[in-house]
Amino acid sequence: MKRALAYAIAAATVAVNLLMQPLLMARAPMTLIPGLADFYPAWNRGVSFSLFTQNSEMGRTLLMAVLALISAAVALMAWRAENRLSAIAYGLILGGALGNLIDRARFGGAVFDFLSLHLGAMPLFICNLPDIAISAGVVLLFVEALLVSKAGAVDSGPPSPHAR
Repeated sequence: MKRALAYAIAAATVAVNLLMQPLLMARAPMTLIPGLADFYPAWNRGVSFSLFTQNSEMGRTLLMAVLALISAAVALMAWRAENRLSAIAYGLILGGALGNLIDRARFGGAVFDFLSLHLGAMPLFICNLPDIAISAGVVLLFVEALLVSKAGAVDSGPPSPHAR
């Protein structure tokens, strides 16, 4: 059940990205939340924060290969998810990773970013739907780790008087 949940969420994340992109690509830049968020279409040939930007065919191919390996590792983690929350988290991360990988294959090594976040005039970053899914999945993994940590502390009870 957990595996099916993880992979269904991954597939849904990819589908939402593919369905929303044409609509988003047709929009003009606009302010969403003054001083915080703008819709600002941009092409990103790197990874998060435009790190490792690749302009050569070899660089793009190598970047996509590394991202495919990372996606495979996340798919394995999704397969081994221990509970529903981690299955959802891994599904979001896998769907986001695959969404960005599919976009790179479709758009010559680039992804379509559109959500520009900033604090006043200070830019923070620009992202897309797959990036948001990956970030949400990571947050859920942190929440899951906190819940397991607290449950473990509660379940362990007081130390035994015979323990050394």
